[in-house]
Amino acid sequence: MSIDPSFNKKIHHITHYSNLIKIIQQNNLYSGNILQTRNIIPTNIGYTTLKQNRACHCVDIRPTTTINDYVPFFFTTRPPMMIAIAKGSVTEYQGTQREIIYLVSSIGKIIDAECSWCFTDGHAIEALTGYYENLEQLTEIDWDAIRDWDYRTTANDPDKPRRKQAEFLVHECVPWTCIESITVMDLEMRKCVQEILSNSQHIPRINIDRNWYYNPRRCQE
Repeated sequence: MSIDPSFNKKIHHITHYSNLIKIIQQNNLYSGNILQTRNIIPTNIGYTTLKQNRACHCVDIRPTTTINDYVPFFFTTRPPMMIAIAKGSVTEYQGTQREIIYLVSSIGKIIDAECSWCFTDGHAIEALTGYYENLEQLTEIDWDAIRDWDYRTTANDPDKPRRKQAEFLVHECVPWTCIESITVMDLEMRKCVQEILSNSQHIPRINIDRNWYYNPRRCQE
């Protein structure tokens, strides 16, 4: 199925590089609830309380499901969660942002795979956030906030961090073949990912982009 090119946005899922092993073995990127059902234990990079909240928060347009029934993607790179990791604020995670990789797909790939999906105009658990399932409603997303790497609140715009964290949510699983590319922080991480991908029939290209990560010296700004 072809879609309007203006709707075919890139979407980004962040995960620990070691989780690639199980993703390739399962040939799918699973939602939190499916991982739990199948007793697959990934390396956790997020806040436990946030994961618990997402597991209880119903998706407005699909009230029989919760956010944890979906695989989350950001439209942005350098999401706020990444700076929390860079600062060492996520006490449940003992690593650094260097071990975090981006799995990059696109809306078109998800539609071609006939996955069920929806998207939000902000952080999925916030009360102000709207949910949508019509691509024409992508105009509800604040693309200026998505593109702006400075997501901090201002006196005139206290809501900016919520809008920057708009999400594309894919129900239950994303086929591994939907991942178009992987972005890593440096050459050594690329070598680690290449070694893991050597066991995969589907091999996305690997990009190095330091700008998708935070400068530790500026994390306190």
